[in-house]
Amino acid sequence: MPTGAVDAGKGGPSRAVPGAGWALALLIGINLFNYIDRQILSATLPKIKRDADIFQAGDDWINTKLGALTTAFMVAYMCLSPLFGRFGDRMSRWVLVGIAVILWSLATGGTGLAVGYVTLFLTRCLVGVGEAAYGPVAPAMLSDMYPTDHRGRVMSWFYMAIPVGSALGFVIGSQVAETDMGWRGAFHLAVIPGIVLGALCFFMKESPKHVDTLTPVPEGTGGASPHAPSYWAVLRELRLNTSFVLCCAGMTASTFVLGGVATVMQLYVFEREARFKFDEHVIDQLRTESRFKRSDGTLLVPEEVLGKLPEATSPDILSLPELETRLKGNRSKNKTGPLTEAEFATYGGDILEASAAKGYITNGTIGLYIGAIVVVSGLVATLAGGLLGDFLRNRGVKGAYFLISGWGMVIAFPFFLAMMYVPFPYAWGCLFVSVFFLFFNTGPANTILANVTRSPIRATAFAINIFIIHALGDAISPLIIGFVADLSSLHTAFVAVSALIPISGSLWIWGANHLDEDTAAAEAGVTGPRAPAK
Repeated sequence: MPTGAVDAGKGGPSRAVPGAGWALALLIGINLFNYIDRQILSATLPKIKRDADIFQAGDDWINTKLGALTTAFMVAYMCLSPLFGRFGDRMSRWVLVGIAVILWSLATGGTGLAVGYVTLFLTRCLVGVGEAAYGPVAPAMLSDMYPTDHRGRVMSWFYMAIPVGSALGFVIGSQVAETDMGWRGAFHLAVIPGIVLGALCFFMKESPKHVDTLTPVPEGTGGASPHAPSYWAVLRELRLNTSFVLCCAGMTASTFVLGGVATVMQLYVFEREARFKFDEHVIDQLRTESRFKRSDGTLLVPEEVLGKLPEATSPDILSLPELETRLKGNRSKNKTGPLTEAEFATYGGDILEASAAKGYITNGTIGLYIGAIVVVSGLVATLAGGLLGDFLRNRGVKGAYFLISGWGMVIAFPFFLAMMYVPFPYAWGCLFVSVFFLFFNTGPANTILANVTRSPIRATAFAINIFIIHALGDAISPLIIGFVADLSSLHTAFVAVSALIPISGSLWIWGANHLDEDTAAAEAGVTGPRAPAK
């Protein structure tokens, strides 16, 4: 068979199709900017908080509004992914991706032009819309360009953009925000590269398999087409696909852990290790230093609040719980402090920043360590997981991608638990190993989704997976972890959520017995013993 040819009725090419390497490079570049765009917002939130054009002085809901910017993106992304996944199975995927990338790049630029909070909120929604049109389609495109025995490494290269792009976005956002360009300039810098990458998509050729999928049904066939099942038929087919169901379940549990822990890990380490000295010098910093002033010169912590703080000063080095008790009291002991709960919730972050004791780990240092761990361990693990999955599969190991994903989670579990009990700096090593194995499934799990779904419904399948893992995973886990922490502590919340790590691993290991059969069925254009959806 010639290079890149596609067998009739098969789910993928016998070899990489011509131009697959260029397509992979372009999609990696797009995915890299995808995650850069996401993390620029996280990196610039402290500056956005201080912008008088976005927030009015004395806004009691400023932290809630800042959090809602990420929520707006995530809701738009996960809710619209199923819709655009369906489009990706019915139209030119390169055209759809090109439009999507240009849309979210323009929306990113619009974020930097926002003249108020509502504008800022809407532009983040539009970024989510653009990424929803890209996220489920790109891995489906790669699946049609590469044979099943190469998809693990291909997916790993594609998804390595998660740790690398996230880190670059945070670095670019935080560094540019400190220059004369300000936080708005960080968003403007991402526009031109995004538009260029999007424009290149319009010059790419569709894979032969997708072209075949889009071929009109000949007259006289009664309109029946194996390539165009109804949406409900697709859902039924996927529900009966054991490998798809178990992979989605495992990814949901994993995403719940990763999303929730990533949101509060820095706070968790900060609560454990940070130390503070709260004296008159701290109050003076809050009054005079530019970092504690809004863009119009007004104080982030208003004078009426600063006037209450002297009674809480102390010459001692304090832990976070001790400082919180001095500032707002202890409800369980009926002890009151100078600040109300609402005042501490609004201004506590700035007070803590000014109170950091010299010689102890700071919030910025914690963020640097966590970022370095995620980049290094996440990048290596993402690439290694896919390569090992392909290696074992091609040597006849049954359910290799499931086993790689599952046993990675099993190994991660004790190291995650150890991180919560061993002292720092040793806990950093435990965190590194646990993050490594939590990311080890990235390539294999997405390869499973690609291999067990037929080409005509693959983008829709990826879209449904995106909706499920986010709606039941990282969209709700920070809220649940926060709720448990309020009832007890972040330590208790982390211990509770860690139970999902071996559960995720068990679901993936369970799927190993079904993977080879479901992959063969998808490659043959059927769904195992079930008739294909009509």
